[in-house]
This record gives sequence, C-alpha cells and structure tokens, in this order.
Amino acid sequence: MSAVAVVAGLAGWYVYDAMMAPGWMRDFGLDISARAKVLSVSSGETAFSTMQGREEPDSPYICFSRSADFDWDRVYFVASGGPIPNGLAALSWPEGTVQDINMRMANDPRYQVIAIERDGSVVEHGYYFTIWADLSELARANGFSRSEAAFTAESNGETFTVKPAQIGEDFPCS
Repeated sequence: MSAVAVVAGLAGWYVYDAMMAPGWMRDFGLDISARAKVLSVSSGETAFSTMQGREEPDSPYICFSRSADFDWDRVYFVASGGPIPNGLAALSWPEGTVQDINMRMANDPRYQVIAIERDGSVVEHGYYFTIWADLSELARANGFSRSEAAFTAESNGETFTVKPAQIGEDFPCS
C-alpha cells in the first residue's frame, strides 16, 4: 500500500470523524423527533420522515441521560448567538475552545452548543444547529443535572422547540 493511500485514508477518517456529530447528539436529535408533540400540520401525515416506521415512544419525555449514556454531572445548552456563560466558560475546556465557540456563535446564528461536564471539566461538546431544533429555552447558567435533564418537544410541522419538562412524581427519567 502506498504512503499516499495511507495518508489519504487517515485524512478522510479525520474529516469524517470531525464532521460527524457524536452518537449522543444523534440520539438526542432522534429522541426529539420521536417524542415531539405535533402542534399543527397541513396534512394528516407525520411532520418529519424520521418518525415513519418507528414505534410510538414510551412517554413524551426526552431523557438526556439515555442519549448521553456515559458518566457526566451536568449538561449545558448555549442558545444561538452565545456567548458561553461565565460559569460554563470557567470549567476546564480544551485550550482555545471557549474563544473559538464564542467567535463562531457570534458570527453565525445557526449555532447552538451542548456541553457536558464531569468533575469540573467539559468532557463532550458539540454544535447543535438551529435548523435541527430550537434549544434556547434550555439555556440556563447552571445547566441541568442528570436528574433534571428531562425535556419535552413540540413541532409546528417545520421546527422543533425543546423545553424543560415539568417533573412530577411519576417522572420516568430519574
């Protein structure tokens, strides 16, 4: 095998890996589309093709801990336009990340950020585009603990809006 093929393969994998959303983010997006309450649709069909052929969800709740099925303490959502709140920015991030995210969010309103923290360090983060769903109602300075990270979603047939769930005694995410 030539060195060119090896380098091209490694470069291709790097680009693929960098461009793909992490599995937890894809699962979160699928959960939003599966559990969204459709508010109004012009036809009698489901608003989003991701629902076709899928079984009905067990509840309307989006349990973030099911999507991010690894050890974490808090999840933070940064609304379009940013910037990253001071408390979240003060956590340990890879060098230069906070500045890069703030600059990107200030220049492009499509970007929202989900950051996952464990033991004072951001262990995962990613951009969640506004064309996928509006997460602005989830933006709060202290983020959500594992037991608080439960959401509901609505769709007007074009856009998903995700909101914090009202947690009751029969809450299925704890």
